[in-house]
Amino acid sequence: MERLFKGNTWLSKFKLWVLYGFIAFIIAITIAVFGIITYTSDSSKNNSRRVFESSLWNTLQLQIQSYRFLNYLIELDEADYPLNGNAFFEYDLLMSRVDLLRQGDVGSLIRTFESGRTTRLLNIINGELELLSFNLSKIESGDTSYLPDLIERIQRIEEQINEFVTLVNKGSNEFISNQHKTLQKNLDDIQLLSMALLACLLCLCFFTVKGLTELRNVIKRNDELKLGIQTVHEDKANLLSFISQEIRSPINAILGTAKTLNCTESKNDTGVLSKHIEESGHQLLQTIEMLSDLALIDAKQLTLNPTTECLQKSIEDYLAIFEPQMTRKNLQSILYIDPLLPKDISLDFIRTKEIIVALLQNAITYTSSGSISLQIRPSALNAPQLPLVPDTKEIRVMQIALRDTGLGMPNELQQNLRINPSLPMQQEGPLPSKVGLSLALCHKLVYLMQGEMHFSCAPQKGCEFWVDIPYYVPSTNLPTSSAFHCTEQTQALVIETDTHLAKIIGLQLATFNIDAIFSKDGSLQEYKDYDLVILGNTPRFERDGNDALQQWKAKSCPILGYNPQAISHPEHSIIPLHFPLTQTQLEPLIAGLFSPKKTTYKDISSKAHKND
Repeated sequence: MERLFKGNTWLSKFKLWVLYGFIAFIIAITIAVFGIITYTSDSSKNNSRRVFESSLWNTLQLQIQSYRFLNYLIELDEADYPLNGNAFFEYDLLMSRVDLLRQGDVGSLIRTFESGRTTRLLNIINGELELLSFNLSKIESGDTSYLPDLIERIQRIEEQINEFVTLVNKGSNEFISNQHKTLQKNLDDIQLLSMALLACLLCLCFFTVKGLTELRNVIKRNDELKLGIQTVHEDKANLLSFISQEIRSPINAILGTAKTLNCTESKNDTGVLSKHIEESGHQLLQTIEMLSDLALIDAKQLTLNPTTECLQKSIEDYLAIFEPQMTRKNLQSILYIDPLLPKDISLDFIRTKEIIVALLQNAITYTSSGSISLQIRPSALNAPQLPLVPDTKEIRVMQIALRDTGLGMPNELQQNLRINPSLPMQQEGPLPSKVGLSLALCHKLVYLMQGEMHFSCAPQKGCEFWVDIPYYVPSTNLPTSSAFHCTEQTQALVIETDTHLAKIIGLQLATFNIDAIFSKDGSLQEYKDYDLVILGNTPRFERDGNDALQQWKAKSCPILGYNPQAISHPEHSIIPLHFPLTQTQLEPLIAGLFSPKKTTYKDISSKAHKND
C-alpha cells in the first residue's frame, strides 16, 4: 500500500498511519461492543435461571414440604400403622429441599442475601430437622407416644421457615433490581460505543472513497506511463531499423570490396587488410542486428520464424565466423554434435546464431589461452507446451553447452546475469550496460524462445554455459544423422593435456565407433598397439615424441594431429588437423583410413598437407 501511494499524493505517509490507526480503533470498538453484548446476554440468562427458577422456587418448596410433612403426622391414626417407611419418605422429601438450598450455585447465591442471615436460618432449620430423625424412628416402630412431641417440634420451626422464605424473597428482589441496573448500564455503554463505531465507520468511508479515488488516479497514471514506455520502445525499434536499413548498403559494399581484394594476385599487405575489412564489416553488421533485435524484444515486436535447416552445417558455419579471432589468440576450438539429434530441425536459426555468437564472443573475451568447446546435445528438460508449426510432428529440447578454460567472468557480471524472467518478482532481463550487448541479447532470446539459461564459473578455471531451447522435428526428417562407422574393436590413442578437449575428441571418435584411450603426460613410447593416434598438446614430445612417431610409422599406425612441432616436420607423415575441430573434418579422414576400400595412409597424409 505504501508503494502504491508513495510520492506526493493525498495519502502521505503520515496520513496513511492515521488511516491504520482508525482501522485499529474501529476493530477495538467492535470487539468491545460484541463483548459487552455477549456478557449482557449471559448475565441475563444466569440471573433468570438462578433467581426465579432456583432459589425462590426451592425456598417455596421447602415451606410447602414442611406443611405436607406436618399434616401427614397430624392425620396419622391407628389404622395407618405400621408405617412401613412412609414417614421417613416424607421426611426425606423435606430434607432434600434443605439440601438443594444449601449446595451448589443456589446455596452460593442465598448466602449473599441479608448479610448471611438466610444462611444462619437455614442452618437452624437443618439442625432442627436433623433432631427429628430419632423420634421419627420410634414412630416408625409403632410407638405413638413420641408423635405429639414430634408435631410440636415441627410447629416450632415454622417461624424460622417463614422468616427464611421472607428473607429469600426480599434478597431475590434486591438481586433482581441490581441486575436490572447492571443491564441498563451495559445497554447505555453499548449505545455510546455504537455511536462511536458509527462515527468511525463514516470516517473510514471517507478515507476509503479518497483512497479509491487516489488509487484510480495512480492506475490511470501507471497506464499512461506504460503506454509512454511502449511508445518509446517502438520509436527506438523503428529508429534502429531505419539505421540498420541505411547502413547495411554501404557495409555490404565494403564487404564486396574486401572480397574483391582477396581475389587479387597480390597476397601481401592487401590480403591482410582486406581480411580485416571483411571481419570488421561482419562484426559491425552483427552489432547492428543485435541492437535491432534487442529493441524489438523490448518493444515486444520480435517474432520467431522457424526454418528447417541442417543442424550440423549451420553450427559449423557459426563457429567458423570466429576462426580468425581464435587463431590470433591461439585458442583451440572444438565442436561436437550429438548424433541422437535429428540431422534437419525446424528452428529460428537466425536467433540461434545470435545466441551461439554471443556465447562464443564472451568465451573469447575471457580466454587468453587454452581451448573452447561447443556441444550440441539433447536436453533432459521437458518440451514446453507450444503450438506446432507447419510440417512438424513434435517439439523437443536441445542443449547448447559452451565451455572455456579462461579466467572466468567477474562476480558483478555473474550476479547481473543470474536473472530468470519466468520467476515472479524478477526483471525482464539483464541490462546491456551491466553484462554487455551480446550477453544481454542472448539472455533475452533464450527466454523468448521458451528456453532456460544457466552457467557456472570458477576463477582461473573458465566458465561453462548451458542453454536449453526447444526445436521442432520436421515430419519428413530422419531420426538421426548417418555417419561413417568403423568396425568393432577399433581403438584410438588421444594424447592431450587439456582434459576437456580430450573428452570432446573422444565423443567425436565415438560417433565413428572408435574407442578412445587418453594419455596426458605418460611416455609416448608406451602406447604402441592402437589403430589410430591423435597427437595433441603434450610436454613429452620433445623428449621421446620422435621415437614414438617412428615406431607408429613402422607399424603403419595412422597419426592425426594438431601438435605444431610434429606437423612442422613433413617426414613424420602426420595428417594435420586444424581448428575448429569438427566431426565433418574428421569423418572423411576416418572413412579414408578405415573404410573397406581405403586409400593408403601416405596418400591421405600428403593430401591433407596439401589442403592445409
